[in-house]
Amino acid sequence: MRYIKAALIIVFSVLLSACTATTGGDIVTSSQSPNIPSSNEVKVNQDAAKGTEKKASWLLNGQEGVEDRVQFLTNLDDSTGKTNIRIDDLIDTMQTREERIKYHGSQVYVGEITSDGSHMAIIRDVYGEQPEESLIIEVYNLDAEVKEREFKLPPTAQYPVVSSDLRKYLYVMNGHLYLYDAISKRTTEVKNEKGKADVSNISHGQGVFSPDNTKFYFVDDQSGIVMLDLSGDSGTKRLLAGTDVSGIMQWGQGNKLIYSTYKNDHTFINNIYSLDIHTGKVQFITKNEGDFILSPDQKKLVLSDDEVVKMFMIDVASGKKEDISSIMDGEGSWVVPIQWIETKINYMKYSNKVEVKKITASSTLPNQGNRSFSVNNLTDDNNLTPWCEGSKTGGVGETVTLDLGSTQEVRGIEMVDGTMWVNNKYLDMNTIQKMKLDFSDGQSLVLENNDTRFKFDEPIRTSFVKITILEVKKGADLPNTCIGELKLL
Repeated sequence: MRYIKAALIIVFSVLLSACTATTGGDIVTSSQSPNIPSSNEVKVNQDAAKGTEKKASWLLNGQEGVEDRVQFLTNLDDSTGKTNIRIDDLIDTMQTREERIKYHGSQVYVGEITSDGSHMAIIRDVYGEQPEESLIIEVYNLDAEVKEREFKLPPTAQYPVVSSDLRKYLYVMNGHLYLYDAISKRTTEVKNEKGKADVSNISHGQGVFSPDNTKFYFVDDQSGIVMLDLSGDSGTKRLLAGTDVSGIMQWGQGNKLIYSTYKNDHTFINNIYSLDIHTGKVQFITKNEGDFILSPDQKKLVLSDDEVVKMFMIDVASGKKEDISSIMDGEGSWVVPIQWIETKINYMKYSNKVEVKKITASSTLPNQGNRSFSVNNLTDDNNLTPWCEGSKTGGVGETVTLDLGSTQEVRGIEMVDGTMWVNNKYLDMNTIQKMKLDFSDGQSLVLENNDTRFKFDEPIRTSFVKITILEVKKGADLPNTCIGELKLL
């Protein structure tokens, strides 16, 4: 999946004409009945579940530079950085046991969140033995905490662009453009007319629907902005012809389309403008470099600066720049903004982090100067302060026990390898390759550390989790095994 970028480069030439309708069953599998989890399958923190009367600013953001990207919803109003939730964790709380087993190992990406934050469409990528698996679309009501519909796109379909009401899905398949309506369950093929526009690279993050979802705006390899009438009444038009538009970002207030252009000075700085679709008036907003998103009122801008790997909040009027990187701590070394949502919904009601009362370890490496390797470091939200075992065996056979204080439901475990920055370099230390988990109900699991996050096939009710290190990979700088962070899900 590609996120909204400052530049869009379109490769093929395909032309656009009239639309012909076919039944949804020919192109897209019809949606299934809503699948509502039972009360036993949705565990909610009661304090976090209380809705807020005042709207809060939430940022949908995602990791870049990694193969398996993860997306988060982060509360921009909480400077502590503790009010965030992974999208896959949020979805997990609304799934049945059968769905969790069925989709184990799949990846989810947000297609779109409604402007009020109440509904979300996700794109589920299911990895299988076949080289091309169908993309699954799931629509969730985040207020009622239920999945409202689910359907599949054809196996060869590219990632779709989703309308703001989550009803329409525009995608390219085998060089042809299709529009699927999830309510009527009908698919419309948008045929190409030579010489009009290139639609072959339209996919998620490349172009936007109009506020009424009857038109689609995107950039191809020619100048200006292409407006595609999805109703077929007025065909295709090119706006701002002669302008070197590098990307369409989002819609602003009053039917204003936000877009960017490159400055012709051999830099990567973008000029950002708004275009009034009705009057054609163009207004300069600001200039910037990097991945960014504007607030709905266009007064603030969140920028991901990949040069210094930081996130900034910028006041558009004054240009005042505030480093908000600490809010994104724990979400990856490089995250980019995707969508800004103003909502009354507190997404932390979906948080599935298990609270740990006490942690003990079979051994701990003695302090070195001011550096502590305490087992309490495992839950301090800082990957750079690890727990390190203190044995002479390199860690094999050592244990960490998490006492939950009472019987709780555990759905998985997340572990971050230990990291330390010493003398201007990261130390290479032993890391866990295989471990055994024991639970109070007598169950046990052996996990290979090919990932740092493990989701169980079904929840386990337990009062403790005991981790025993079975195999380690030796490091060159430190002969001890270290863990940076440990979290039960």
